[in-house]
Amino acid sequence: MTVPNEIAELIRNSGNSFHAKVARWFADNGWHVVISPYYMDQTQSKAREIDLVAEKLWPLTDSFGHVVNDIAVRLFIECKFVASDAVFWFADKDRESALDLVCASGPFRRGNFYTEKHHYLSQSSRVAKLFSTSNTKAAENEPFYKALNQSLNAMTSMRGQPLTIPSVRKSNQHPIAVLEHPVVVCSSFDRIFSVDFYADSEPQPIQDNFQLEVSYAYIDRNESQRNDYFLLDFVAFDKLTEFGSAIDNGARAAAFLASD
Repeated sequence: MTVPNEIAELIRNSGNSFHAKVARWFADNGWHVVISPYYMDQTQSKAREIDLVAEKLWPLTDSFGHVVNDIAVRLFIECKFVASDAVFWFADKDRESALDLVCASGPFRRGNFYTEKHHYLSQSSRVAKLFSTSNTKAAENEPFYKALNQSLNAMTSMRGQPLTIPSVRKSNQHPIAVLEHPVVVCSSFDRIFSVDFYADSEPQPIQDNFQLEVSYAYIDRNESQRNDYFLLDFVAFDKLTEFGSAIDNGARAAAFLASD
């Protein structure tokens, strides 16, 4: 059967194709992937969807090398096919807030060598603060704003929920800690540029994965108003391996600290 050209073009131009491509990468690299799960948006009491939730376990061993528990990582992923030019404004990271964020979850603690292995601390001393893809769109219609909001909204609504990894669901043992991160995976950075927020500067192409720093207002699951500091990872598809290595380093550090 010959596939109509319209169908081939529909698949080629659909954001679902990139969505599926990202899901396959995580599944092929040992992650348990949930595709397009729905969650309840506490701010509007409305069901919403996030592209992917990916979960993975890192073993925690005792002094004899026996696995006694796990550290889990859960990623709340939005997939963004970049179809137009975009600019991000960069400034120094608020490192104290980043350290507070890291130490608020898992076994990480201040003044420890292994805490510095968390990628929020070991990478991206400069972070994105603002972004723009068009001079005509309202902020809520910016494609990167939508991706940011969907990833953070999903994380603040779903964090703390039981893992969906089949082996965990079948057992009575739960990981000692779950490290949760919001992530935006971009089709490429070819059309994304950076400028300095505090100085006049020429736009520079962004070539490496980066983080965006934001103070995010939301209503938590207890219906309390919150305004918390977050870092979002912006990852190019062709740099997912580097991102995976950064997550691995942090998870291994957490496992070491938890076994200490």
